[in-house]
Amino acid sequence: MEIKNSFRWCFFHRKLKSHPKVVVYLFTALILVPARVSGEESTGALPLIERLDGRDLTFKQFSEDVTAGRKAIFSATGSAGAEDIVRRLTLYSYIPDAEDDFFRVAARCNIPYDAIATLNRLSHIPSFPGGTLILPSIPGIFIPEDAESDLEKLILSGRDGEAGAAIVINLPEGKRRYRFIPGGAFTPNERAFFLNPDSFRFPLQKFTLTSAFGRRISPISGRLSSHNGLDLAAPAGTEVYAARDGTVSETSENSVYGKYIVITHEGGWTSLYGHLSSINIGLRTRVKAGIMIGRVGSTGLSTGPHLHFELRQDGKAQDPVRLLGGAGRDKNR
Repeated sequence: MEIKNSFRWCFFHRKLKSHPKVVVYLFTALILVPARVSGEESTGALPLIERLDGRDLTFKQFSEDVTAGRKAIFSATGSAGAEDIVRRLTLYSYIPDAEDDFFRVAARCNIPYDAIATLNRLSHIPSFPGGTLILPSIPGIFIPEDAESDLEKLILSGRDGEAGAAIVINLPEGKRRYRFIPGGAFTPNERAFFLNPDSFRFPLQKFTLTSAFGRRISPISGRLSSHNGLDLAAPAGTEVYAARDGTVSETSENSVYGKYIVITHEGGWTSLYGHLSSINIGLRTRVKAGIMIGRVGSTGLSTGPHLHFELRQDGKAQDPVRLLGGAGRDKNR
């Protein structure tokens, strides 16, 4: 065995001397080892991809890792947990230039844009150039430990039951901690947040969606009826924020909405905030998106603390899910 191995080494050594490009490639592959995430903590600096094509050896290695990562997700069985898949996760860095487009970068890397967006904590479509992107080798959703933007809070509130693995990434500015859900993707609501940064915002920072817009069985009467807004459950006293710039056009209380606020916006839009425990804004006050206007309660026809939130255009109720944007936490909050 030792003789065979010696013979093989001599043969390989002669091949390397006659092919200097192979030596360069092997050396590069050794020093550009990607940061592999173990499920506990990433190791080493993130290798830099300088161009998104095969002429960049780092990009070639990244593409191979992406292929391996997709295979791992595809071949996973029910018994294979997120921890098993995350062992294949590697991370790279890329600095976009003025010619880059976010969706082009995602397509060129063969990684869904929601994976890149959540890993880099982008709350809406980014404008290039500016900053360094971290590129993951496996599609999925990255939920930061310290959720801050509206999008991150929405993702966090709706994914308690999904299997994930804790990861830590070491960066020059410090550690980033996430829960990684391999193969995860934006829900339609989360996608609307990301793609529509200038639209309405959710009026709560943390909530559970308990009733969507449309036909439903009323929890009060038990009959099928139309629900003209969203019911967002949250603890009593939770701060409620204006969903968009506008003017407070109504503050009142009735037997259905309890204590409620109506804000008038440009374009014939109005937003309604019902079942409040308190109203903390005055009539005809001009408000900015994100300013606190009241607190969650259970007044009126209500089965528990929650916010009833409606959006109407020219008096006609619209599904808020289609209109809510993801511009992130407002400075007024």
